[in-house]
Amino acid sequence: MRSQHMWDNHYGDVMKHRRAALALWVATVAYWPLQVLVASSWSVPYSIRDNVISDLGAVTCEKACSPDHALMNATFVGVGAATALGAVILGRQAARSVTRWGYGLVAASGVATIVVGFIPLDTIPVAHALAAQIHFGLQVAGMIVLAIEYTGSLFWWTTVCAAVSVVGGIAFVSPGHWGLGAGYSERLALDTLNVWTIGAALLLARAPAVRR
Repeated sequence: MRSQHMWDNHYGDVMKHRRAALALWVATVAYWPLQVLVASSWSVPYSIRDNVISDLGAVTCEKACSPDHALMNATFVGVGAATALGAVILGRQAARSVTRWGYGLVAASGVATIVVGFIPLDTIPVAHALAAQIHFGLQVAGMIVLAIEYTGSLFWWTTVCAAVSVVGGIAFVSPGHWGLGAGYSERLALDTLNVWTIGAALLLARAPAVRR
């Protein structure tokens, strides 16, 4: 009876932590409304097609003027932290080392997003761009690893999001951005992680769907 009680408590703790991780991922949906709020403060209209996301966090007016840059950079930090912490919790609960590696890559991608928030584009451009590139590489690698580990709907969702991210990344560095503009192509490349974590959280809430 005692062992059963201990198991029940352990299982309850695991599920509580799991729900917290999934809630953190779903909470990153605030990323887009906050972008709209920050963009609305621009005197010159922000172009979702031609302006990159980081323009919203510009602290000077050399390239872009973003009056609410502090809110945008705080959003980068908050979304990155929620993504990373959620991935760490899910990784700690994973049964397979490969799955843990996948979540670890996603967590590291979230940390890179935090760095992006602390180093705005117009302060140290090279460091900011490097952090964004690391974020992109880690998110794609993490989704690919987890796609291998997932089954069912989670497999397909993760595979599609990883593919869209790669296509967006190629478009972003291509001349003319394939007609998508810097803004749209960058969002396809980078915002896919937030789209994926929200969808994955909702699917994981229904069933673990991970290879045993």
